[in-house]
Amino acid sequence: MSFLNSGRIPFNEILSATNNFSDENLIGQGSVKKVYKGQLVRSGEVIDVAILRYLQPMMMNDPMMNEMKIIHNLKHKNVVSMVGFEKFVMHTTNVNVIVTKREANGSLDAHLSSPSLMWMQRLNICVGVAHVLSYIHKDVGDDQCSLIHGNVKSSTILLDENWEPKLSGFRCCMKTPLARRHHIFLTKDYRATPQYMDPQYEKTGGVTQKSDVFSFGVVLFEVLFGQKASIQDADNWCFARLARLHYEEKTLDHMIDPNLRKQMDFESLKIFSEVAYCCLKEQRSHRPSIDQILKKLEWALQLQRTHENPRLNLEHLKIPLTDINLATKNFAEAYRIGSGGYGMVYKAELDHFDDSYSSSIEGNNKGKLRKKRSTVAIKRIFSREDKQGELGFVAEIEMLSKCKHHNVISLLGFCDEGPQKILVYEHASKGSLDDHLGNKNIMTNMTWAQRIRICLEIALGLDYLHCSTEDKKRIIHRDIKSANILLHDNWEVKIADFGLSKLHSMDHQGSTLNTFTIAGTEVYADPEYLKTGKLKIESDIYSFGVVLFEILCGRLAYDAIYNLETEKGLPSVVRRRFNEGTLKQMQTE
Repeated sequence: MSFLNSGRIPFNEILSATNNFSDENLIGQGSVKKVYKGQLVRSGEVIDVAILRYLQPMMMNDPMMNEMKIIHNLKHKNVVSMVGFEKFVMHTTNVNVIVTKREANGSLDAHLSSPSLMWMQRLNICVGVAHVLSYIHKDVGDDQCSLIHGNVKSSTILLDENWEPKLSGFRCCMKTPLARRHHIFLTKDYRATPQYMDPQYEKTGGVTQKSDVFSFGVVLFEVLFGQKASIQDADNWCFARLARLHYEEKTLDHMIDPNLRKQMDFESLKIFSEVAYCCLKEQRSHRPSIDQILKKLEWALQLQRTHENPRLNLEHLKIPLTDINLATKNFAEAYRIGSGGYGMVYKAELDHFDDSYSSSIEGNNKGKLRKKRSTVAIKRIFSREDKQGELGFVAEIEMLSKCKHHNVISLLGFCDEGPQKILVYEHASKGSLDDHLGNKNIMTNMTWAQRIRICLEIALGLDYLHCSTEDKKRIIHRDIKSANILLHDNWEVKIADFGLSKLHSMDHQGSTLNTFTIAGTEVYADPEYLKTGKLKIESDIYSFGVVLFEILCGRLAYDAIYNLETEKGLPSVVRRRFNEGTLKQMQTE
């Protein structure tokens, strides 16, 4: 091994760097070594180093020599950097040292409870560790071998000045033939720290790469809970069992610092905690591989980035104007399927981001975009003096990028080039509900079961908007009407047109938003909202009530027949008929 010659550091430099191994430079101590801080000059540059002084002789095949060889041979940014080594005699005692680069922020275990270690930083650290474990679990050299680290824990994860993780502690590392890397490696040298140790070792007498996965799962929960794994009542796996129990009982919030929890994207936390839990499965076969873990952690990180910087969520949805012009033949009349006060809608075949692929947990990486071609609805926003079209364009992107529900229309992309403001949605094959309500023949043939199903799916979509969006915010639609209820194959409902919608935090004091401008369509609008400007989720419920009666009666709310009885339209007629007990007469035959 050439490093045995080139990597040696003169003992006088080591003594000088540590001030003869003085206690003032001691930064760590274990059962087999002491760790000192110091500085060395290499290639004219002063570098901070950690000097590991072993308390036992270093032989060619012992674990200390093994650690040195392994660190030197590994070429990965998340492995601690090897500087050199030396063996010498000091006061008739053999001194054996390994010198590595000293990372500015020490080890992860020292920062677990720190409020200054943000959730984004914690995710970055976990992803970095997963990367290096994936690296060592594969072919890491010319000898067709992979590695089992054997002692993954928060104290062997070092952090540089940028909080980038550097895996150390390779003294317990075991080599396995690449062809047998998924098999049990029988050994008596598995020296993992008890609370991180694979419990299956006691039963099998051997380890696998899934042993590292278990240890990493403990670290993931340490990062999540902000505390170091501990042993209680001689139970080595007390921490792991506690973590599993809280996950299963859905009480993880009891263990997470509230200030840290406030930083977390809901879906990011869900994916992270699921991964950590699966790592701690008792049976090795039930634990994921490190590559599966890496994909999911990367997805959790991407979601958190999007949560902290919403603009990042938009890049994958951008569609070039040239593509849209080509698909619609420059917005030719033959492609137009509708128009309104804020824009025109076109139907065309277009390549766009594959949202179903991004939603797959196994797909978990928007960095690897997948596109598909399908029939879409393209809404070209008018440029108006009141700027309501442009405001609606931004609002729709903001709202629909937060919504993932089968009864809410999916935003597939957008274009914002020069004066052009264009939104691209999934295409609802049966058009809008108002198209059907205005057609007597269609409504006559629509069964009561079909009508009830449409009503139920509108309710499910509204319930999601009002209660269940993933970032814990309500969405008040503000313009629920039959024209904004689209119908897909098999009469599946898609609530659409979020240009007037408002976000309302669920932890907001009170349940009312005061709006500066009144918006919506008058015959469907909540009279209290029209009068006071106070917007509530109940305002959507009122509008939904109007739509329910449209479906019952088979006529639009502004049908001329209702103006024969009153100038206030369907709602006024319904209330009067209800009081008279004559509602049944309004139902379509």
